[in-house]
Amino acid sequence: MDDLERMIAKGEGVQLDFKQGITSQKKIARTISAFANNRGGKLLIGVKDNGELIGCDAEQEMYMVYEAAEHFCEPPVDITFTIYETEDEGFSILEAEVRNSLRKPHFAMDEKDEWQLYMRTNDKTMVASKSTHKMLGNEDGKTDTGKLDSKEQFVLDFLKTKDALTPRELSRRLNISLQRANVMLVKLTKLGLILYHKDGRGDYYMLR
Repeated sequence: MDDLERMIAKGEGVQLDFKQGITSQKKIARTISAFANNRGGKLLIGVKDNGELIGCDAEQEMYMVYEAAEHFCEPPVDITFTIYETEDEGFSILEAEVRNSLRKPHFAMDEKDEWQLYMRTNDKTMVASKSTHKMLGNEDGKTDTGKLDSKEQFVLDFLKTKDALTPRELSRRLNISLQRANVMLVKLTKLGLILYHKDGRGDYYMLR
């Protein structure tokens, strides 16, 4: 329970999503595939968005998640399950863990039953950009990170602990021009080391 409480205290994000229960295998498959396309992630089922524990039928929810990962993700995604039992209320909380997949990209069906590529953006599951789609499909490309300079290595190290990095923040942290920050991020994107995203908040980058 200590592990569960620590996870919940962090709140939802790129690698963590709370669900009261699974109502649609097709919908949850989008989040599962997005986790697999990123660095993995966990579903906590039986938990409200605000972190309140309400419990679930763990066996039923396990079936729903497994079927979603097996039949509504292409290729299928492997899931590892853990069941937590609360001491006072007797609630069951199901953790469904998705590992960082070696079989990227994974697709899931949208509302029109068309296969789409999904990624996580903060605590949301979104359709991936075309550039992200292209990069994830190029899994054979290997890059020697030993050839990166110290500033480029800083970007990778920063994104190992943070969900995203904007050009402006990189410019501020390294005390370089915004233009140079953009050039550096584009280079790392072309090398396949980071992924580019854009939404209402602007441009930002995440670790592949």
